[in-house]
Amino acid sequence: MNDLSSLHLEKWETLLKLLQGNEKLGVTLSGGVDSALVCAAAVAALGVGRVKAYSIQSSMETPQEMEDARRITDQLGVEHYIIKFDEMEIEEIRSNPIDRCYFCKLARMKKILEHATSVGMHQLVDGSNFDDRDDYRPGLKALAELGVKSPLGDAGITKREVRQLARWQGLFVWDKPSNPCLASRFPYGVEISHQRIQQVACAEMALKSIGFDELRVRYHECVARLEVPTSLFEKVLEQRTQIVEKIKACGFLYVSLDLQGFRSGSMNEGL
Repeated sequence: MNDLSSLHLEKWETLLKLLQGNEKLGVTLSGGVDSALVCAAAVAALGVGRVKAYSIQSSMETPQEMEDARRITDQLGVEHYIIKFDEMEIEEIRSNPIDRCYFCKLARMKKILEHATSVGMHQLVDGSNFDDRDDYRPGLKALAELGVKSPLGDAGITKREVRQLARWQGLFVWDKPSNPCLASRFPYGVEISHQRIQQVACAEMALKSIGFDELRVRYHECVARLEVPTSLFEKVLEQRTQIVEKIKACGFLYVSLDLQGFRSGSMNEGL
């Protein structure tokens, strides 16, 4: 394990103290680095027998996220519950308003809480970090309403610090690129469907299969707008023919490259 600065160690201790006040904890586990670190901290604070992990399996998540969530719980020895859920049954999510994330988070957390409370887990925690509080995150309102705590944010731990702590803890996802749910690829107001979600998932998997790790495929009806780091533009052009062929095979008519490059939350730029 790498050495940590005194500041990082202090924040880690703060995180553990926040978690130690609970008899038992349910951790919502997405397969990403933030929730993985919370799960590791919960085990360190309470012991593996007092922690359970919960993941939502739906068309909004890629199979890789579920596989990574399983690997995290295997590594930590935590009991893992996977709950199947179809967000497309909820009009407030399917119609994709600007506060879609609020309705989605509310529905997901209620589903998890229903199971958690039935087995004696009365406190849920999630992986929202301190940086999330500066972004447009309507889902945070849902967490507050349901009493789901965000210990990373409460401990003042930023995304960069999450990665450093996760590396120190030996979590394999410490450098995994962020991968929010596939609904974030759609402009607000554009209806989301299983077929459209599959188009986006297909296109992103195609790009990853030829060596692109950090990317987004944004859905614009018949157009797929690709976001990759500007440093990889040359690579995109070199593989242009293959990229176009693969993405068109996913159901898009046109393929475009966003000249601003990769950036998280680009769909929020017009708000």
